[in-house]
Amino acid sequence: MALVEQLKRDAWRFVQAFNTETRLATRSWTIHWLGWIWPLLLFVVISGIYKAGTLQDMPVSVVDEDHSSLSRQLLRQLDAGPHAQLVTQTAGLPEALRHMQAADQYGLLYVPRDFEKDVLAGRRPSVQFYYNSLFYAAGFYSTQDFAGLAALLDQQVRPVLAAGMGKPVPSLASVSVSFESLYNASGNYIYYQQFAAIVHLLQLFVIIATIHVLAREAPELRASSPHILRAKALGVRLLGKLAPYTLLFSTLLMVELFLLVVLNGAVIKGSVGWMLAITICYVVAAQAIGLLLFIFTANRFSAYSLVGMLIGIAQTYSGVLIPTLAMPLPAQAISYLEPLTHCLNGLFDQFLREAPANSGAYACLKLSLYPLVTYMIAKQRLRKRLDFSPA
Repeated sequence: MALVEQLKRDAWRFVQAFNTETRLATRSWTIHWLGWIWPLLLFVVISGIYKAGTLQDMPVSVVDEDHSSLSRQLLRQLDAGPHAQLVTQTAGLPEALRHMQAADQYGLLYVPRDFEKDVLAGRRPSVQFYYNSLFYAAGFYSTQDFAGLAALLDQQVRPVLAAGMGKPVPSLASVSVSFESLYNASGNYIYYQQFAAIVHLLQLFVIIATIHVLAREAPELRASSPHILRAKALGVRLLGKLAPYTLLFSTLLMVELFLLVVLNGAVIKGSVGWMLAITICYVVAAQAIGLLLFIFTANRFSAYSLVGMLIGIAQTYSGVLIPTLAMPLPAQAISYLEPLTHCLNGLFDQFLREAPANSGAYACLKLSLYPLVTYMIAKQRLRKRLDFSPA
């Protein structure tokens, strides 16, 4: 009976803290800005950047010294492809190189003199395609259509050459190389970069909102807020105070994923239910980080100043910018300590790979360790930070 009464009291305290914080949140413009206005505005901007799904119309300088019908056909077909947008440089190679050095164009295509003549004579002239690899994938993507066009041109020219020589077209050697791309996410910005960006940015808003909410109970802002945590059963009241924001940010991410599917045509391969479960655990883990920043800093401004550094570290070591397996061991350790790493792994499993349920459960289990460890570390320190006096 004593246990049942204790559970009832704790449930009442949780509901009381939840209701009080919900009323405060609905009247706070700061929470509205952090909770949905700014995140959705950034989502719209990011969606505009990644709308095409992949890099398209990369500007490429063209120097055509042949000016033949065959070279014009090659350039016309390349320009009609989705990746390259050709810009003819009438001043020749020096001008094209200057544009590449100034990053006005990401590639340089050079068609040599006597290109058509050499092709029709059975020789194999060399068409050079250079791309600037200093700009991540931009230069590389401008070359994507060229290899296929060159192969198509070769298929068209070979029968002409054979007919001119009065000989049948020789059969090709029966040797083939097959390339298959598994989980082709990195080539599609909707499925990889945009998805990772909105998950990563969510952590920023969750941590800042958590610090802001907790700071209202600290001595410097206590007069402007009800003292939800200045009572017995700190842990239960803390859960009740943060629960509205857990629901808010979890709903926000699921809405953004819904918009990703509706507006950008993305397809979810796995379970939406497990994606929701992973999202909730991820938000709670981010709130735990916000709690740690709050209790181990002198004031909220010091805590805010550390958020940017932590978010930058999370992005760098989450495996989005740099593959985790390619990192040195200290960097891999940092990666495994970041909740973003486990969240992205779990969400990508469900979003792209139709992974089984145990994958989602494993991601949730790892993310659940963050609030548990944080509360054990923070319990006594939080009382001191809030100038706690039981009522």
